[in-house]
Order: sequence, then structure tokens, then C-alpha cells
Amino acid sequence: MAAIKLFIATLCITFSNGFITAPTRHALRQSPLYEESSGETAEPSTEPTNNGGEESDILNSAAFLQRKVEVLQGDLKKLDESMEEVNAVYEANKAEWGEKFDKLNDESRLMQERFSKQSVDTTAEATVDVIKQMLNVIDTYERAFNAVEPSTSEQEGIVSEYKDTYDKILSCFAELNVTKIETVGSEFDYELHQAMMQMPSEDHEEGIVCQEFAPGWICGDRLIRPAMVAVAA
Repeated sequence: MAAIKLFIATLCITFSNGFITAPTRHALRQSPLYEESSGETAEPSTEPTNNGGEESDILNSAAFLQRKVEVLQGDLKKLDESMEEVNAVYEANKAEWGEKFDKLNDESRLMQERFSKQSVDTTAEATVDVIKQMLNVIDTYERAFNAVEPSTSEQEGIVSEYKDTYDKILSCFAELNVTKIETVGSEFDYELHQAMMQMPSEDHEEGIVCQEFAPGWICGDRLIRPAMVAVAA
């Protein structure tokens, strides 16, 4: 009875897997029930076993590969369905919130531009304020250079040192984009020049600046101080 149960159990396991392997055939042949049904004496099996090779054959079989393809196709189908659901949610949210997000982006951009412009304006205003204070120093230097004529080497050395300082200030002005306004020989400009008088001139035509009384300065496009000039009549 025990041999019969073992034989039936072996068959059930074998057929549930869908095939009978060589080891299984060997086990069935060694079963007493097989001996009784065949009427032959069981002999030791000399058939070589190669479980690794048979497993490799199973993995490479058409049925196994077909099943694997079906599983992958099912996974891809589920992935496509998930992507469709995500896209549907995205489109719904875009329809509901897209216009609001666009307005927020526009407001954010405008705010950044406004802050940037305010920062530039604040920097320019601070530069102009500082330059206006420094112009008094520059004017003093220039009046001194025009009034003093060094007569000794010692005086020339002192004047040279003052000129070095004067040149350093002008160099700082240049770095801050502060420049002198063109005067003599240029056409009179109401925005840049302040006419102190009109006078006849043999060297310049009417409406041309013929003399400068005080230099004018600009910082970029900002007027710091207009140039005081005389205009040819």
C-alpha cells in the first residue's frame, strides 16, 4: 500500500509540472509498483543525470519564453494604463490651475524686474550723491592748478603730488562710469549745458559752445551737473 501511495504521489507531482523528467522516470522504474506492473526485475539505472542541462532546456523552451513574453506584455499594458491615468490627472489640474500658475509666473517675473531696476536705480543714486560731494574737491584742485605756477623744483614736486591725487580721483570716476561733458566745439545742448552768456566767436559758428567756465559731469545717462559755458552768437 505504501508503494502504491508513493507511486501516485510521484505521478501527481510530475503531471502537475506538465512533463516527466529523466529522474522521475528513473524513480518510477525503481518503484515496486512499476516492477509489479511490468513483471520485470528492476536493474540499477545507468542513465546519466543532467539536471542543470534539463533546467536550461526548460528556460529556453518555446513555452517558457512565450509565457515570459505574455507576462511582460501584461506589465506594459498596466504601465500604459497608469500613464494614461497620470496624464488625465495632469490635464485636469492644468485646466483648473494652469491659468493661475501663468499669472503667478508673470507677477513673479515682473516683481523680479522691478526689484532689479530699483536696485540699479538705488546704486546709481548713491553714486551720484557721492560724486556731487567729490566735485567740490575736484573744482578746488582745478582752480589751484590754474592759479599756481611752480617756480622751484620743490614746488613742482608738491604740485606733482597733488596731480597724482587728482588723477586717482578721476580714475575712480571712470570706474564708476562718471565722465566729463564735452563743451568747447560741441553743439549747445540744453540738457547738458548751462549757458552763462553769448559771445561772438571767430573760431565757432553760432550755437556752438565756445568757452567753458565750469566742467559738467554725467554718470551713465544721469546728469550730475551741467557744464557752465558760453555760446557763440
